[in-house]
Amino acid sequence: MSIDGVWSSDIGGAYGWEAIGTIFFEKGRLLGGGRNHYSSGRYREKPDGSITFHLDFNQFGKKRALFGRKSEHLSIDIKARLNEKGNTILGEATMPGHSEYSIAVRFRKRGALPE
Repeated sequence: MSIDGVWSSDIGGAYGWEAIGTIFFEKGRLLGGGRNHYSSGRYREKPDGSITFHLDFNQFGKKRALFGRKSEHLSIDIKARLNEKGNTILGEATMPGHSEYSIAVRFRKRGALPE
């Protein structure tokens, strides 16, 4: 099942899920953004429903601390799984070489890509 489409993105925090932006998945490529960031990267789907992502996360304006640091640019890896309905992806984000920090991530499908 392809994940191509428009998805919302959330991160897990102390008070539950926090909406952070929108991501567009298309044929192994991702582009997204929010109020003070944008992301680009690649993903790979496997037949068992697991998905691996690598993205470059860029912040502007007021920066938030992620993975124990405030930075304009972060490289992020995500290991995730698509649910059986094909409408939710749950996973864990880490920085390459810094597995001591992780952030829970959730993507929820919002629609198809425009033609």
